[in-house]
Amino acid sequence: MKTSIKIVARLLVMAGLVMGTQAFAQDKTVADGVFTDAQVEAGKQVYDDSCSSCHNMRFYQDTLRSWNSQPLLYLWEAVLGTMPADNPGSLMLDEYTNVLAYILNENGFPTGETELDPDNGMSDISILPPK
Repeated sequence: MKTSIKIVARLLVMAGLVMGTQAFAQDKTVADGVFTDAQVEAGKQVYDDSCSSCHNMRFYQDTLRSWNSQPLLYLWEAVLGTMPADNPGSLMLDEYTNVLAYILNENGFPTGETELDPDNGMSDISILPPK
């Protein structure tokens, strides 16, 4: 019986360490330079060609506010599934990503060294409202 109590105690300590580490892990936000200058430049062209006729930047300020604290991946998936309105899903996946980088940059969020990638950590990046 003493052995099983020791095993349970060790498991509880290990679980506490793992959960404690996760609780202290800080997710990234869109203010942490999560996209590159190159993505912004590529996104501007796609935005001008495919988005600007229906949406101005004021639209995205309100959109970012409504998605506050949500994972950036969720917004990317929503845009992918609904835009352009006349042909949803018609852009290349990297075009959607680059447009999102452009929109974020135009709303005051900084570029960084790491490319924004829906397959690599975008679910861990939280949306913040523009200032």
